[in-house]
Amino acid sequence: MKKCKEVVFLFSEEDLILEISDKNFNKEKFVERIIEDSKIRDEIVHLMLNHPKIMVYHHSYSIISQASQMRPELFYQYWDDFALILDHPNSYHRDFGLVLLANLTPVDKENKFSNVFTDYYSHINDEKFMTARKCVQNTAKILESKGELTDNITDILLDVDERCDFSLKQKALLKSDIIELFYKFYEQINYKEQVNEFVKDELDSISPKTRKMAKKFMKKYC
Repeated sequence: MKKCKEVVFLFSEEDLILEISDKNFNKEKFVERIIEDSKIRDEIVHLMLNHPKIMVYHHSYSIISQASQMRPELFYQYWDDFALILDHPNSYHRDFGLVLLANLTPVDKENKFSNVFTDYYSHINDEKFMTARKCVQNTAKILESKGELTDNITDILLDVDERCDFSLKQKALLKSDIIELFYKFYEQINYKEQVNEFVKDELDSISPKTRKMAKKFMKKYC
């Protein structure tokens, strides 16, 4: 059996599930192995997508999320599987899809993201508020690797009040994530006047976090 440094994993599914489901599982060792071993990689992706127990699928996702940031090219083969869970009935799995697809955009040589763009950004109005935040927060990775989408994404973010059905308090908090994106990617945004007005309107937001982010933005750019 192959060894990766001092880490040894058995290949039986039962043993793998037992290891991963332990609340004190060693994530770093699994990340190391999933990068080195394609068989383990396949098995852990399968567990994330299909296993019914939360400790198994959530820990599997945690491993894949970290590894796919480190070596996204190893996980591009699973793009279509990750895209399918954008519409999963379980919000955790929708979150997984949002994060993992964003992680893979730097190696998206076939421009597969164009096929999921509409579905991806429909989650800015997901039934779960935290999933909507995942959508916005992971947009940073997308803007970094797919700058050509900046105008389309900016249009969506500026239209958040019309697109989202959340409470006023939730919308206000979501705007803190949006303003943070505008702050980080301001130089590549073409609609600077519209963005400036959007941020200015949030200087008196009911969300303290959003007010703080808006002031930071205005101090630097306006």
